[in-house]
Amino acid sequence: LTTLIVMLAAAVSASGLFADVPKGKDPEGVKRYESSELIAYRAPTVDEFTLPLGRPTKIGDVPEYEKSEALVGRVSRYCYLAPDGVTAAALFLNYKSEFETMGLVTLYTKKPGEKGWFGVTFNKQSAEDKLSQMLAYNEAEERVLVAKTSDETPTYYYLFVTAYKDGLRGIHDKKVQKGAALAYLQVIAPDKIQQKMVFVNAAKMAAELDSQGRVALYGLYFDSAKDTLREDSLSTIEEIAKLLKTNSSLKVRVVGHTDDEGKPEYNLDLSRRRAASVVKALTNTQGIDASRLDSFGCGLYAPIASNETSEGKAKNRRVELVKQ
Repeated sequence: LTTLIVMLAAAVSASGLFADVPKGKDPEGVKRYESSELIAYRAPTVDEFTLPLGRPTKIGDVPEYEKSEALVGRVSRYCYLAPDGVTAAALFLNYKSEFETMGLVTLYTKKPGEKGWFGVTFNKQSAEDKLSQMLAYNEAEERVLVAKTSDETPTYYYLFVTAYKDGLRGIHDKKVQKGAALAYLQVIAPDKIQQKMVFVNAAKMAAELDSQGRVALYGLYFDSAKDTLREDSLSTIEEIAKLLKTNSSLKVRVVGHTDDEGKPEYNLDLSRRRAASVVKALTNTQGIDASRLDSFGCGLYAPIASNETSEGKAKNRRVELVKQ
């Protein structure tokens, strides 16, 4: 019996499961590289996410890309340390094969030698995940693969693979050696609560304005830290225009709201600019008289749910129409 226990312990240790971060678990449906170790994990949380579809053009806490897509969903993060002797190239090819087996649709890929330094775009996540600078400083070995499922409400996968070269390792100082291959996977899954809140038609807007004097809208989309309306906001803009054209005497104030992430002053200004962008779209593209519209921003100061939960934050990120 003692021999069996020792053998089982050795097998578990070799698989990397013994050393996995507490409460960590693999993403549903995605196999890890054999014997790799999960050294960082963030449980699914409803959040905004900028999905890169091109190389970085600006780094920092809010990086920008040549092309990107703004998402809202249940965001989870996983960082794996590959076994000794496994190269970044081998690790990446195994994940690429796994994505193909899953039937994912490739949206973007970056190979070594191609322009674009992705490692330094993870500074904020690395700090939160206690990865220090391990992902940052080896541009030559970086590999990126962005993919999604093919269903109507897809799940997105953002894979970054590198080999540790330089920089602080923090709590992993003794574990991660130079040349060690690392896979950083972020998964953005559709959120049922957010989906239910997204589209409000003109009739429902009118009914809520009559009964409550205001209506919250979740179908107006902006890229992270930006105030320019995205193209996928058009259907909601058209419904607001329909509301105003059907009710010719109606005047509304467009009010922007945020959750409590970030500095209050910045959120207040951002909410004002976003509300103004909605007014601009209604006047410039839908022919609505500007005298019937006004804009205002409340930032984080008028929540309708607790910011203690991801679901509450999602409800607080909104634009409201308020009857004048």
